[in-house]
Amino acid sequence: MDVVIFGLAEQSSVTWHLLSHSGRCRVVGFTVDAAYRTTESLHGLPVVDFEAIEGVFPPSACRMIVPLGWKEMNRMRMRKVAAAREKGYELLSFVADGAMVPPDFIARPNTIIQPGAIVAPFARVGENCSIRFGSIVSHHSRVGDHCLVATGATISGNVSVGEHSVLGAGCVVRDGVTIAPGCFIGAGAVVVADTQENGVYLGVPARLQATPADRLKEVN
Repeated sequence: MDVVIFGLAEQSSVTWHLLSHSGRCRVVGFTVDAAYRTTESLHGLPVVDFEAIEGVFPPSACRMIVPLGWKEMNRMRMRKVAAAREKGYELLSFVADGAMVPPDFIARPNTIIQPGAIVAPFARVGENCSIRFGSIVSHHSRVGDHCLVATGATISGNVSVGEHSVLGAGCVVRDGVTIAPGCFIGAGAVVVADTQENGVYLGVPARLQATPADRLKEVN
């Protein structure tokens, strides 16, 4: 299976490494919008303008994966996934070697489960999600579409995470809690109660901040 990776940032390189060493697919190139292309090649592979990608790596022969970060609360990644679909590309899902998922787990389009992550039985992860190294999605929990669960985050049992949410590195969500859509949970925060939509929550226990999540800028 041939795969094109969208993006040139660090997570695109991480994804290239994981895919290339999996033995399950072959990365043939990278793509990015022409206005943001800064190089002709990355990791020895060509970088092609997204506007012209079909002529170089046609969707009949390649899949695409979009491992962008949480900019605009994952909405930029959502838009690029939609643009790839409009061009006819099937979006790859990928469960890395070293991740632990149940035998019947279904990885949905453009969802990446990185090594060391655990998805427990009866948990569900939506499409276009990034579940990063060492994070945990416990039993009967649900992660909505277009979310990012950062390194070492712990989602306890029977938690609901609304779409477009970001859970920062090392945060903990107590069992039974509902994270409303569009929330940002800061690194190391401990969420013990339901949250408000588009809220930013920091601290132990996590408390609502004055700045709404849609005002935040991705810094990683």
